[in-house]
Amino acid sequence: MEAVALTIESRSPAHKGGARKLRAAGKVPAVIYCGGTASHAVAFDPAVFEAIFRKTNNRNTLLRLVADGEERLCLVKEVQRHPLTREIRHVDLYEVQEGQSVEVLVDLQMQGDCEGVRAGGRLQQLCRYLKVTCKPETIPAVLPVDVTNLGVGKFVRFSEMVAPSGCTFRPQRDFNVVTVIGKKVVAAAPAAEDAKKKKK
Repeated sequence: MEAVALTIESRSPAHKGGARKLRAAGKVPAVIYCGGTASHAVAFDPAVFEAIFRKTNNRNTLLRLVADGEERLCLVKEVQRHPLTREIRHVDLYEVQEGQSVEVLVDLQMQGDCEGVRAGGRLQQLCRYLKVTCKPETIPAVLPVDVTNLGVGKFVRFSEMVAPSGCTFRPQRDFNVVTVIGKKVVAAAPAAEDAKKKKK
């Protein structure tokens, strides 16, 4: 996955007054966590930040944070929003290193012309994402789930999922990922239909 550049600026350690001034100036406060080392207080333009994620439509978009000639490769950890306006209030990021494994949540994407849906059932997704361990540069955009041959009342289970190249799933108890719900449609046998016609 190619990283997307985002220009940031350093700021003083977090305090309410400083955060209000930043927001008034059109910036949003953020913190970069570096795994065992001191965190970094930064700020950036929230409009640019949101435009990046609208374009990629991927929660795991790698950000190349640029400031004073230095770059940091980061993933978004948490975004805090105003409960009413949904404006971004604060962002937590964590720095990653190329070649070092990370654990991320990757969305599932149903693929295929589902047999059970063609028979009148309804596809029900029971799991929205899975935890994946991989290198930052190999984070998949989605995890495809083939539902082509999934009939009514059948399931795709976690144990049937195949991790993309360069990725592994966290070992865990097996569970259902997706199913098709609805009544099975059974075709009447020709002989039975003929018997009914003769009685009439």
